[in-house]
Amino acid sequence: MSAITIDHIAIMVSDLEKSLQFYRDILGMEVVSPEEHDGGPIDEMTRIADVHMREYRLRPPGGVNGHTRSAEHGFTFDLIQWINPQSPHGRQPIHHVPSAHICFGVEDVPATYERLKAAGVELVSPPVRFSGEGEWHVLFFYDPDGNLLELNEIGTGQQEPHQYSWSTV
Repeated sequence: MSAITIDHIAIMVSDLEKSLQFYRDILGMEVVSPEEHDGGPIDEMTRIADVHMREYRLRPPGGVNGHTRSAEHGFTFDLIQWINPQSPHGRQPIHHVPSAHICFGVEDVPATYERLKAAGVELVSPPVRFSGEGEWHVLFFYDPDGNLLELNEIGTGQQEPHQYSWSTV
């Protein structure tokens, strides 16, 4: 089997420009390109007729943890607004299946928390300090559409491997 990589992560948003402002201006992502998809292969791929969607491809300016950004676009974080058909809305509880969260690395979670709080971002809790498995801060919060996001502090410790009785690896 050939090696697997991560190409991009895409999230659905209700207001593309509002989400762009959040991810670019508040979180600091860079715009790679705007895109628009209208019918054709996108209809076939999604198995939905007459699809029309707009998106922004973004990227983190610091690259991916442990890997600096290449001269190419590399990993992207895509914001997608469906124009046709419109997307249904509704946030599920934090532990709902299916659901996911996306984690971004930052150098200082407590300082970023204060900046997010001042910008009126919906926060799950203040920063939490983890110790025992390493040493770092984490923070959960929501984007304007209720997508769950996490910040993980980089450069403040190293996670230590550990075994659990249920683990088979």
